[in-house]
Amino acid sequence: MTPNSETSDRQVTTGLRIAYGIGSIADGAKNVAFNAFLVLYYTTVLGLPGTLSGMAIFIALCVDAITDPLVGSISDHFRSRWGRRHPFMYFAAVPMGLCFYGLFAPPDGLNENQLFIWLTSFAIGVRLFLTFYMVPSGALGPEMTTHYDERTRLVAYRWLIGWFGAITVAMTGWLVFLADDVALGDGRLDAANYPQLGAFTGVLVTVAILVSSVGTHRIIPRLKKVEEGGSLFSLSRFAADAYAALRNHSLRMLLGSSLFSAAALGVAEVLGTYMSTWFWEFPSTQIGLLSAAQIIPLIIGFSMVGPISKRWDKRRAVIGLAIFAIFWGPIPVLARLAGIAPENGSPFLFPFIMGHGFFLVGAAIQIGILNSSMVMDATDEHELESGERREGTFIAVTTFTGKAVSGFGNFLGGVVLDVIDFPVGVDATVGTVPQETITKLGLVAGPGLIVFYLCALVFITRMKLTRDRYGEITNTLAERRIRADSERGSIE
Repeated sequence: MTPNSETSDRQVTTGLRIAYGIGSIADGAKNVAFNAFLVLYYTTVLGLPGTLSGMAIFIALCVDAITDPLVGSISDHFRSRWGRRHPFMYFAAVPMGLCFYGLFAPPDGLNENQLFIWLTSFAIGVRLFLTFYMVPSGALGPEMTTHYDERTRLVAYRWLIGWFGAITVAMTGWLVFLADDVALGDGRLDAANYPQLGAFTGVLVTVAILVSSVGTHRIIPRLKKVEEGGSLFSLSRFAADAYAALRNHSLRMLLGSSLFSAAALGVAEVLGTYMSTWFWEFPSTQIGLLSAAQIIPLIIGFSMVGPISKRWDKRRAVIGLAIFAIFWGPIPVLARLAGIAPENGSPFLFPFIMGHGFFLVGAAIQIGILNSSMVMDATDEHELESGERREGTFIAVTTFTGKAVSGFGNFLGGVVLDVIDFPVGVDATVGTVPQETITKLGLVAGPGLIVFYLCALVFITRMKLTRDRYGEITNTLAERRIRADSERGSIE
């Protein structure tokens, strides 16, 4: 591939940051749909055992084990008049939206095996077409700019807009489609509400992908081009790309951290809806308002991540924020178990949980932004070490690791529901679930996950890619390109 000097150290315009970020609505919407609603729908509403629901999601992620790095490697070497990335992005939009609707609209009368097959098939479809968008789209980031702080801003916009999409789906789900009804009762347990939620989310992700693809289309001429010659894909090159990427120390440390944090998040996200509904006994309206309230820490985290990164460096900032989040996260559950948290139904419980969430979400947003930015930096470190650009492979490896391990966490969350014998159907009505079951749920979703997060922190502490180190990398790469241009000029 031939580097384009126009993109080195480039400051990206605000319009382009927004266009780049809008596509992440698809990922944010998928995360909320899978983590907040999917297991609840199939397990507690439709009666599919939690282990089978989790297994279906995990199988879909096993498919990602192939498609994520495959799409990343192919897009690294793809040639077209629309560049390496955009053909895949455009292709993903409509099929992903259709799969989203199908996921939440299984036909009536399916038996347990048929319901499992339906869930597995459409979960694979959603994740497959998300891969066709997110991996090539994510690879655009390190190509747009090599500026250390500009990359953080670029990722921050992507996270900000992606979270807005996630919050939109969560709010709409709880406040509109699954809202409680005086005549019909708890909207969360009414199967007829979920196809509407699937249709809304499907339209949202389709529009977001198309808008982002069109909005970033104009930068295609100044992105790096693939040199003529060579096949689009070969198994040996695919294996070589993945192996070469994994030789990078920074990427290995980021992946190690992701292994543990994503597993814990996967469990926490599946159980989060159960915690809000049965542990804290919030109605759908209050759960929706809690989702809406995340906009405040989201904006605060977005605005603070740049200054924090500049003052303490990305790595040190992540370490500090992670230590805070690890010990702050389980406080409400520990307070309830100790008998000092407000009782369910108390007017003080809602602001207590909301206030706790402000700080936790703000820290999580900044950690995610900084980690994603460090992955971009690692692609340049890899170029220095190997002489090759593999943005697609890097993004694919990190994306797959997060999704796969999070999916394993989703599977474990489903297993937990079976292990603690969480009821289904009318037996799951709020207020009738045994207190022993509720306590076990809180122990797993609260302090039970601390060990995973501590292990993730250990890997980040071993990162060596600091601001000073990155400056040395970009200077060396710039000198190398000048020499290469000079040599080509003398030959010509």
